[in-house]
Amino acid sequence: MLDRFRSLVVGLSLLVVVALIGLYLVVQIGGGEDIFGESEGNLPPIDFSQLVYDVDDNGYLLCPLDLCEKAVPDAPSPVFTMNQNRLRQLFVAYADGNPTVDTFRFDLPASQFDFTERLPGKTFPAVITVKIIRVDAYSSTAAIYSRQPVGSSSKSDHAERVSRWLQVIMNATGQPVS
Repeated sequence: MLDRFRSLVVGLSLLVVVALIGLYLVVQIGGGEDIFGESEGNLPPIDFSQLVYDVDDNGYLLCPLDLCEKAVPDAPSPVFTMNQNRLRQLFVAYADGNPTVDTFRFDLPASQFDFTERLPGKTFPAVITVKIIRVDAYSSTAAIYSRQPVGSSSKSDHAERVSRWLQVIMNATGQPVS
């Protein structure tokens, strides 16, 4: 009786191992979207003009009032004394040079970029959307929206993140923001 039970357990174990190897091979050759979802994820792009946000929401939003018509931003966006191309270069250089930041979406024609930032000790990354806006030939601003779609975070986490990003940009230019 014990030999029969042992044979059954070994047979089932081998069957499970073969099934897992088969699943692994299916995923490696590009399949498996039905089981695990798409590799790009399903994070929709943010449309700042249609964004509905209130200061009580969990996240942090800096946005010019004329762009974020349906949102109540946490603070207005600062105006930088540099053109939009230079400001865009500074944000992208910061993201490229920071090991905790990855580029998720890069929409150059719209000057809007989505980054993910996973800080040490955090399980899930935060998403930072940056839209560069031209004010005039010599100045620009940026709408910045930090949020964490999965996992838990606090408003202060997002406020610190946005503040840190802005501080890095100000330090790189040596110019104060207004």
